[in-house]
Amino acid sequence: MLAKITVRTGAEARWEALISDLVDKTLTHESEVIRYEYWKGTDPNTWYGLLAFTSKAAFFAHQDADYHRNQPYGECIESMSLEFVDPVQGASPLPSTENPPLPDDAPDTIREWEDHSPIQIAAWWADRQ
Repeated sequence: MLAKITVRTGAEARWEALISDLVDKTLTHESEVIRYEYWKGTDPNTWYGLLAFTSKAAFFAHQDADYHRNQPYGECIESMSLEFVDPVQGASPLPSTENPPLPDDAPDTIREWEDHSPIQIAAWWADRQ
């Protein structure tokens, strides 16, 4: 997933502190994260994030982790767009983006994240093989 985030003017330093802490905790506590990175863009107050996990359930578990769910990110964010992307095989080491059903024993909180942030597979990716 690619995240494009516009941060409120004056909240830039706080935003970077929050996401630096989030990245540290994510990489420390989550074994199913493949990539979790943020960059500043060329447009003022714009940041990008690249997030890749081993599974949809791992992504939603990340979203539900206390260190992610219970932070005041919204106080810093003016706008955000999330785009699910699919790596070009042979040009990226990341696995294909997939959207299998959650396991039957997935907790209700994980199912809520699926409703809130559904994985969106573009129809034209079907011919990627």
